[in-house]
Amino acid sequence: MTSQGWKDTRKQVLAVLSLLLLFFSFPLYSGQAQAASVTITNGPVWNDTTGGTIQAHGGSVIKVGSTYYWFGEDKLHNAASFRNVVCYSSTDLKNWKWVSYPLKPSSNTELANSKVERPKVIYNESTSKYVMWMHYENASDYSLGRVAVATSDTVSGSYTYQGSFRPLGYESRDMTIFKDDDGSAYLISASNSGGGANDSLASFKLTDDYLGVSTFLGWVAPSGHREAPEVAKQGGKYFLITSGASGWYPNQAKYMTASSMSGPWSALQNLGNSSAFFSQSNYILPVQGTSATTYIYMGNRWNSSLLGDSRYIWLPLTLSGSAGTASLEWQSSWGIDAATGVVTLPALTNLSAGKSATASSSASGYEASRANDGNYQTEWKASAVTWPSWWQVDLGATKTVKEVDISWFLYNGSEAYHQYTIQYSTNGTTWTTIDRTSNTTYGFTTDTVNFSARYVRINLVNAVLWNNPNNWYTPTLYEVKLLGN
Repeated sequence: MTSQGWKDTRKQVLAVLSLLLLFFSFPLYSGQAQAASVTITNGPVWNDTTGGTIQAHGGSVIKVGSTYYWFGEDKLHNAASFRNVVCYSSTDLKNWKWVSYPLKPSSNTELANSKVERPKVIYNESTSKYVMWMHYENASDYSLGRVAVATSDTVSGSYTYQGSFRPLGYESRDMTIFKDDDGSAYLISASNSGGGANDSLASFKLTDDYLGVSTFLGWVAPSGHREAPEVAKQGGKYFLITSGASGWYPNQAKYMTASSMSGPWSALQNLGNSSAFFSQSNYILPVQGTSATTYIYMGNRWNSSLLGDSRYIWLPLTLSGSAGTASLEWQSSWGIDAATGVVTLPALTNLSAGKSATASSSASGYEASRANDGNYQTEWKASAVTWPSWWQVDLGATKTVKEVDISWFLYNGSEAYHQYTIQYSTNGTTWTTIDRTSNTTYGFTTDTVNFSARYVRINLVNAVLWNNPNNWYTPTLYEVKLLGN
C-alpha cells in the first residue's frame, strides 16, 4: 500500500470510529439520564425484582461501590420472632434485588429461639470486616435487653454470629449504630436509667474493631421514654431522631442535635406531624450524589396484626447543621436520582393553606383557621365532645384537588383512629360525599382524589378507641392539606 493509500485508509477508519463512538455514546448517555431518577411511592406494598414482598423491616442501608445494600427483618411469618435477616441490593434505591439471608436461626444455637430486631451494618476498614449490630431478645418477651453482633468478610455474605450481651451491663433494646467521618462508631439504644425499661437513651462508643463497647458516654433524653433512635450528621452537627414509646402505634417523632456524639444533646423538638405520618423512625440514609447530598428518612408503618404486611415510608429529610434544625414533610410520591442526589417533588400546591375556614363549633383559642395554617402543632378543636362535627375550608375559587392529607389528633400513640367523610361543593349548597368511615389508619390519612370544588368539608363521624369503648375525644384536627392545582 502506498503512503497516500495508507493515509486515506487511516482517515476512513478514524471517520468510521468517530461515527460509531457518536452512535453508541449519545443514546447510552441519553438513556441513562432518562432512567436516573426513580419514583418512591409511600403506602403501597413494595416488591423486589422477582415480585416478592420486600422483607427488610427495622433495618439499614450501606453503600458499597455504586451499590446500596438494604438489611432488615424478615416478617413474612407475621410474628415478632426471628426468621431471617434479609439483604437486598439496588443501584437506584427503587429496584431492589433479593441477595441473601446473611443471618438465619441456624447461624447459631442462640438464634434458634429468639428475637432479632433493627439490624445495622457498618464496615471496619482496619479489620476489613462488615459488622452487624442488632437488638437481641428471647422469643417470648423483652426481658433480656441485649445487643448482638455478627461479622462477615463480604457485605452480603454469611455472617458469623459473635454473641449477645448487655453493653457494659446496661439494658439495650431499640438501637442504632452510627459511624462517624473519622471511623469512630457509636451505639445509641433505649435503656433503663432507673425509671424502668426504655425510660432513657444510653449512648456508647464502640471499640476500634466495632465488636464491643468501650465507653459509656451518658444518658440522652433522660426519662423521656424515647426509642427507635437514628443518627445523621450534616454541617458538622449530629442529629438524633427518635419516636416515643407506644408499642406498634405511631406517635410524634422528635429530634435532638449536638456538636459531638458525646453530647450534650439539645432539648427534644418535634419532627413532622403527631404520628410521623403514621410511621416509626428506622434509619437515616445519606445519598451523596454528584450534585447534592440528600437525607432519606426511612420509617416503618407497622401492622401489628400482620407484621409481614408492614409498609415502608421513605421521605426526604431536610437537615441544617448551621441552623440546628430538621424538617419532615409528607410526600405520597417523590423522585430521587441516586447518582446526582437530586430530589424531585410533585408539582402540587397546598390549596387550603391560609384560606378561610369555618367549623360546626370551636373551643376558645382553637379556631378553625388553626387546621390549615401550615403548623402541625396547632389544632382546631370543637367546643365540646360532640360527634359528628365538621370543619370546612373555602378555597376562594373552584380548584382541582388531587389529594387530601389529614393529620388527626393523636396523643402519644393513643391507639385511636378516625372515621370520616370528605364532602366537596362548587357552590356551598350541593355536596358530593367520599365515604371514609371504614378507615382504620392511625394519626394520618392520605386520600387520592380527583375533584373540582371551591368548598371542602371534613366530617368527623367518630373516633374509635379500641382499648376504650367510650369515645372521650373532643373532635380535633391538627392539619388539613388539599393538594392540587
